[in-house]
Amino acid sequence: MDPRPRSGDDASVPHATAATPTAGREFLFIQSTTEVGGAETVLLNLFEASEELRRRSLIATLGFGNGDLPARLRRAGAEVVELKMARLRYPWKLASTFRALRELVLAAGARVVVGNGGHPQVIGGLVARLAGARSAFVVHAIYPTKVRETDPRDVLALHGPCDLMMPVSKAAEAALRGIRPGIDIRLLYNGTPQRTVSPDDARAARAELGATEDEVVIGSFGRLQRWKGQDVFIAAARNVARDRPRARFVVVGGATFGFEADYAEGLKTAAAVPELEGRVTFTGFRTDVARLMAACDVVCHTSRVPEPFGLVIVEAMALGRAVIATAGGGPSEIISSPEEGVLVAPDDAAALAAAMRELVDDPQRRARLGARGQERVRAHFSIDVMASTLLRYLDGVIRDC
Repeated sequence: MDPRPRSGDDASVPHATAATPTAGREFLFIQSTTEVGGAETVLLNLFEASEELRRRSLIATLGFGNGDLPARLRRAGAEVVELKMARLRYPWKLASTFRALRELVLAAGARVVVGNGGHPQVIGGLVARLAGARSAFVVHAIYPTKVRETDPRDVLALHGPCDLMMPVSKAAEAALRGIRPGIDIRLLYNGTPQRTVSPDDARAARAELGATEDEVVIGSFGRLQRWKGQDVFIAAARNVARDRPRARFVVVGGATFGFEADYAEGLKTAAAVPELEGRVTFTGFRTDVARLMAACDVVCHTSRVPEPFGLVIVEAMALGRAVIATAGGGPSEIISSPEEGVLVAPDDAAALAAAMRELVDDPQRRARLGARGQERVRAHFSIDVMASTLLRYLDGVIRDC
């Protein structure tokens, strides 16, 4: 489920805030929002990991949101051009956006325009055609197969010009094959870096979260939206807290993209009950996610609907944390056996609470799940594997020109 990029009321002509791009950049990546969600984290990880991708690519951001993604990409060594784009709700102003992006493609000599997410798909395919380039999309969504159930913007994203679609899970791939059977579709699992958090840093993070050494810390990570199910996490925590006094809970994340700003307050209200008094920490949005995950003993993923991938899951597994995740979509592909993680039914606080209790009571099982999960991620979901696969796919698009 792709988040919708948001911006202010300014729908003026786009303008660049960077110099003329370096020539010889074969790939132009389009990224709508400057705020950092799952798709944006993947893009950042890719450019941090791959010198070849940095050398051969240019990134255009379109100015939605108030985040620091362009600055973070530049710190990773990527070349970034910032544009301010007219909203899709002002179609009569979009010509200037397409003109600016076409000029970027031509100035850089880009041969493939890469849209990262739903909104960039709407823009990227048309820009590529206008510039005589090819287009490829990283698809971070499981789209409905029936048009009447599909958001109009998703219809544009799904049915516009495209040469290659790269879904991030088999679940997303199956939906695409039913929608665009004539398009080249290739699976591109998301990857994560192998980050290292020292034991001392993890202990310091636990202390910041208010946890003692003998408590079992159970964490939820992600932007705060109803479909992400943090309220299910709080309901399960309340259930567990009644009879597991050593359990402590943390919710990491904030409202992003301007969505459901009141949801976070609702979560805090739900946690303001006697059973959870002093035992739930809300951190808000954080950039030190790996450090906070390392402070946890268990990480929960609680999406109500099938997740297109589930980046939080592989991030936690890569750190050797035991994971409980909602079955369906990407999570059921990431956790391929009960030895790698625990899958529970969606929107089922009782099932989640039962899984929490089992792991609170069994530190040896937590350790086994963490070790096997870490092996699974290293073998199948590393950022290096994703980067090399992406480059191979994009080179194939060029060869097919």
